[in-house]
Amino acid sequence: MATTKRALKTAKFGVALVNQPLHGLKAQLQALRSARPLVKRRDGRYEGDILGFVKGLRLSAGIIQFLEQRLSQLDLEISWGHLLDENKQSCSPECDVIVHSKGSWGKWNGSDKPIMLFKFIEAAHARAVVSCKSHLTTIDLHYPKALQKFGVKKIFLFAESCSVTSFDTLRKRAKHAGYTDLCCLYFTGPRGTLQEVNEKLWMDFGEAVIKAVK
Repeated sequence: MATTKRALKTAKFGVALVNQPLHGLKAQLQALRSARPLVKRRDGRYEGDILGFVKGLRLSAGIIQFLEQRLSQLDLEISWGHLLDENKQSCSPECDVIVHSKGSWGKWNGSDKPIMLFKFIEAAHARAVVSCKSHLTTIDLHYPKALQKFGVKKIFLFAESCSVTSFDTLRKRAKHAGYTDLCCLYFTGPRGTLQEVNEKLWMDFGEAVIKAVK
């Protein structure tokens, strides 16, 4: 009995260590979503709100940090950028997160202290791609098809949030469209109320990416 209790404590400690980057990311993004600026325009947008592109970068960066920790024992890199076809003549759609063999064909803003680090990765060296979305309500059916043309077979979808009642349906649609799986940082309930997420979903996502890139 004592051995079982120690094993459970160890397991919980390990889960806490693994998921710590996502807990911090969730707290940051939830705080930004809750603290809307006061001035609302006619088009429904808020004056003084953080640019959506910047929020998207924060989400992508958090997923990269999480995967860097999970994949740290593998000889791989994780980047934001484009995939290049075998002739180096064509770029894929933007890839928020690329898990790939070490090295790149080129990079932008690649100084010692880059503001952004955007890489160009040969498609043949890509093991998996993660597409990051804000509040997910629909599935982009074209994205996986576009990446499959570059030979990428493992394409994940990671949303900052989605409705707790629609997650299962969205997950089925994502898989049917060609995504390997869908993960969500946190759920929203009635009238957009913020809810927690089952940490097992995060663990399963990490394990699925590890399996995909080995």
